[in-house]
Amino acid sequence: MMNNYEFIIAGLPQLALDFQSGSFDLQELTGSLRNMLGKKDNRLLDWLSKGLEAKFMNVHFYRAVEHSGNSFIRDYFSFDQEIRNIIAAYNARAYGNNPCDHLVGDNEITRQLMQSRGEDFKLEFISEYAAVLGRIMQMKDPLEREQKIDSLRWEKASELCTFHYFDIHVILAFFLKASLVARWARLDKETGSRMFRELVDEVKGTYKAIKNSYADTNHR
Repeated sequence: MMNNYEFIIAGLPQLALDFQSGSFDLQELTGSLRNMLGKKDNRLLDWLSKGLEAKFMNVHFYRAVEHSGNSFIRDYFSFDQEIRNIIAAYNARAYGNNPCDHLVGDNEITRQLMQSRGEDFKLEFISEYAAVLGRIMQMKDPLEREQKIDSLRWEKASELCTFHYFDIHVILAFFLKASLVARWARLDKETGSRMFRELVDEVKGTYKAIKNSYADTNHR
């Protein structure tokens, strides 16, 4: 069944339930997905896995993923670099540090973050995430800030699956969301449980909606 996307996606709800029964064991979930994917798609999973580790968050990584042949990988990590840089600039300023020392890459956003003296870095016409991140970074509770930032990541993963049905995008989004669930299961059990329920509902709803859509098409 390797790379039979319809088969894999149909099994995502059960994979999610197994994920919970294994105490949110992301390594076990990753192994299950890898066994069902071919070499090309496993390389995409490699990139996504690397992107979840802080040690890979450098200019070399972001330059490499820019050239990925997969749009989910390219677009997600472009988003990831953007929000990480904005967050880093706010944090640097909060601690009296120079944002220049904490930014990754050289682009319009990093140059604006380096030179702006505005409270919000005057990013409103450069980044679509500027306003929401500005509000998030004003929150006093660091855990609440982290939750809101990860909600943005979740929403971005969903957005990148728009008009993608039985393909690798759905599987990459599922893996990314599962990694967020596993993270929050460690940080805050209640939040992790809530996100897990959302993940299960999403994968069940996605597969059902796609099946119904296919059925309607075949009956026309």
